[in-house]
Amino acid sequence: MTDYKANPPFSGPLSEAPTGLVLPSAPGDRIAGRYTLLGLLGVGGMGSVYRARDEELEEVVALKVLRQDLVNEPGMLERFRREVKLARRVTHKNVARVFDIGEHGADKFLTMEYVEGEPLHALVARQGAMSVARVVEIATSICAGLAAAHAAGVIHRDLKPENVLMARDGRVVITDFGIARMHEGDGARTQAGAVIGTPAYMAPEQVQGLEGIDARADIYALGAMLYELFTGEKAWRGDSIVSIAAARLLQPPPDPRVKRPDLPTACGTIVLKCLARDRDERYRAADEVAEELASLTLPAMNKLPVNTLVANTGAPSAGTPTPAAQTSPGEKTVAVLPFRNGGPPDDAYLAEGLTDDLIDTLSMTRGLKVRPRGVVMRFKGVDQDPREIGRELGVQVVVEGNVRRTPAAMRISARVLSVADGFQLWAKRFDRPEKDLFVVNDEVAKAIADALTVDMAQPARESPTDPVAVELYLKARVEYRKFWVQHVREAVKLLEQALERAPQDPTILSGYASALARMSFFSGENAALAKQAADRALAVAPHLAEAHLAMAHSLFQIGEVVESVRSARQAITRAPALAEAYGLLGMILSESGPLDEARRLLETALSLDPAAPSVARNLARVLVLRGDWDGMLKLLDSVRTLEGEFAYFAGLTRYAMWFRDEKVTQVVVERLRDIKTESPIQMAIRDALLEKISPFDSPVFQEAMASREGGWRRNAYFRQVEIELAAYVGDHARALSSLLPCAQVGLIDLLWMDRCPLLETYRATPEFQRARGIVDERVARLLEAYREGQLGERKSASTPA
Repeated sequence: MTDYKANPPFSGPLSEAPTGLVLPSAPGDRIAGRYTLLGLLGVGGMGSVYRARDEELEEVVALKVLRQDLVNEPGMLERFRREVKLARRVTHKNVARVFDIGEHGADKFLTMEYVEGEPLHALVARQGAMSVARVVEIATSICAGLAAAHAAGVIHRDLKPENVLMARDGRVVITDFGIARMHEGDGARTQAGAVIGTPAYMAPEQVQGLEGIDARADIYALGAMLYELFTGEKAWRGDSIVSIAAARLLQPPPDPRVKRPDLPTACGTIVLKCLARDRDERYRAADEVAEELASLTLPAMNKLPVNTLVANTGAPSAGTPTPAAQTSPGEKTVAVLPFRNGGPPDDAYLAEGLTDDLIDTLSMTRGLKVRPRGVVMRFKGVDQDPREIGRELGVQVVVEGNVRRTPAAMRISARVLSVADGFQLWAKRFDRPEKDLFVVNDEVAKAIADALTVDMAQPARESPTDPVAVELYLKARVEYRKFWVQHVREAVKLLEQALERAPQDPTILSGYASALARMSFFSGENAALAKQAADRALAVAPHLAEAHLAMAHSLFQIGEVVESVRSARQAITRAPALAEAYGLLGMILSESGPLDEARRLLETALSLDPAAPSVARNLARVLVLRGDWDGMLKLLDSVRTLEGEFAYFAGLTRYAMWFRDEKVTQVVVERLRDIKTESPIQMAIRDALLEKISPFDSPVFQEAMASREGGWRRNAYFRQVEIELAAYVGDHARALSSLLPCAQVGLIDLLWMDRCPLLETYRATPEFQRARGIVDERVARLLEAYREGQLGERKSASTPA
C-alpha cells in the first residue's frame, strides 16, 4: 500500500507486475476464489499492491502480495501472521485497516482498506515546504493514528511519507501498520529489494539494533517527517544508506529553522525533541506531540474567552458532567429563557431581540457562563417549570421575562430564579419609553450580576434618542438574518430609516455596516460605505463587539481579508458568544484551512445560533471536503428548512458534480427541475448534470459570467464554478486558462484547489501551480493574522471616518 499513485483508479496494467508471481495477470481474473484484480497500484519492498474487488462483500480493497523470497525465509510466515493479527487491533480513521490473510497457489497475500489518494511523499515532492498550518493539519492526524496504534500495543517501526496517504476524502491515513515489523533489520541492507529510504526515518536505537523498540521510535520518525514537511528536505542525507544511518549517531539533530528562519521557535523545539538521540528525551506519546503542534496554530483562539464549547451545549447526556460542573471555581452558570411576547404576534421581534441582547450582554460578564441562544431557543413557547429547564440545561440560575407594548410605554418584567431551591433572587418590572429598551436590558444585566455577586465587564449603553429607531433596528435584524438579497436590501432600508432618527447610535451603525457589506456581495456596491459606517460605530463605541464584527464584514468584502480576520477576532474577544463572528472566521478557514479548526468554529457558531444563516451551508462544505457525505446531507436538510429548497439543491448539485455521483445527480436534478430559479449559474449546473449540455454554448450563461456583478467574493465564486463546469464537461483548455484569473481576483479557497476532485487532472500543470502559489501566499498572510496571540486595535477604531 505504500506506493499508491496520485490517481489510483487509473493505475497501471497488471502486466506491469513484477515477474515471479503466479497471480493472474489480466484484469477480471479472480484469486482465492474471491478477489477480482482491477489494477496494479505499485511495487514496494514487501511485494506488490493491487486494487481488487472483494466479490463476496462487493467492496474494493487493496490486496498486497508478499515477495516469495520473504515468505520462504524460516519463521517469516508465522511472524507475518502474528504481526497481522496484532495490526487488526487498530481501528481508527487515520489508520488503514488490515482485513485478512490469504493464499493463492504459492503466493501469500493480505487484504487491506483501499484508500484513494496519493502518498505524502508525492505531495512533498510537488509542493515542497508547507505552511505551518498545513503541517499541523497533516501531523496531528498522523499523531491521532499513532496514538490509537500505540494504545493497542502496535508499533509501526517504518513510519515515513511513503507510508502515509493523503486520502481524497480528506483523511490522512497511515498504512502498513504491523507489516513494518517484518522489515526490522532490513533497513540497513544494500542488496536489491532493500527498503530504500527507510534509514532516513529510523531512530538511533533501530540503527544500533537495540532491544525494546517502543513508541518513541515512531515519535522519532514523526520528527523526521515534520522536518521534511517544514523544509521540503529530508532531515538526514548522505551518499549511502550507511552514511545516512550513521549521521543520526554522530551529528546533532537538525533544526528546521536553519532552512526556514521564518518558522516560529516552537516548530524547531518540537522537531528537535522528537529527534532527540536519547529516546528518554523525546515525547513519550503521540498525543503529547499533537498538543504541542496544536499550539502552533491555535494559541490565539485558545486564549479567547469562549463562553461555551460545542460539546458542552444543550442538555447533558447520561454519563456526561453537566456544564455547571465544568465551570471554573467561583463561576456562575446562567440561562436566559426566551422572553415571552405579551402583545400581538407582530411584536414577537421585540421579545426575541431583548432575549438575544441580554444573552450577549451577560456573556461579556466575568464570572458568568451563559448558555447560548441556540441552546435556550428550543424552550421558546414551552410551558415548563423554569427550574426543570434549568436542571436540564445544567445551570445554577435562570432568567425569564415578558415584554409588552402599551400605549404609553414598553412594559418589561424579569426575574432571576435559583434552580436548586426555587428562591427568587431578583425581580423587577419596568415601564419605560420604547427608546430605552436596551438601557433596560443593561439594568437587568446589572441586577443579575449583583444578585450573583459578579462584576459587569462592559460599560452601560446610551439609548437611541428615538423609540422608532429601536423598532426599525429590531425589524432589520429579522430581515438581515434571512441572508438573501431581497431581505438584506430590506434590512438596509430599515436601518437607513433608523439612522435618520439616531445617526450616532453604534449598534444601529454596526448593523447598517454589516448589512451593507452583505449587500455588496450581491451588487458589488456599498462596500466602501459599509466600512465608513463601521468606522463610525467604532469611533463612538470602541468596546462594542458588533462594531468590530461590522468592520470584519466590511473589510472582507473589499478584499482586506487579513484585517477582516483581526477584526473578527476582536469581536469574539469582546463577546465570546457572538455566533456571527465565529461563523465568519469559520467560513474563511473552511477555504484557507486548517479544516478541523474551520469545523470547530462553524460548529461553535451553530451551537450558539442554530438558525444562523449560511453557517450550516459552510459546515456542509467542510464535511464534504472531509468525505463525510452523510454528515453533509444532514446539514443540508437543515439548510432546506432554514433557507428553502433552492439553497439546499444548489449546494447538493455542486457537490454531486464534484464527485460525479450519478445516483445523487439524478435524484437531485429531478427535484431541481421543479424549483424556479432565475440564476443562470444554477441552471448551467443543472443542465450539465442532467442533460450533459455544455453551459458554454448558452448565451445566457456567457452573459452572466461576463457581467461579473457583485464584489470580488462573488466573482471568485463565479470563476470557480466556471472552472468546475469546464472540467466536468471536458473543456480542459478553458479550465486551465481560467485558473490564473480566478486566483488573481482574490481567491482564498486553497482547500478547493487542493481537494476538489474535478481539479485532479490539472494539479501538476504549470497553470495550476502558478495560480496555487498566488492563493497560498495570500492564505499564509491571513493565517498568520488568525494565529496572532495579541491583537492590536485598528487605528480606525478610534478615529471617525
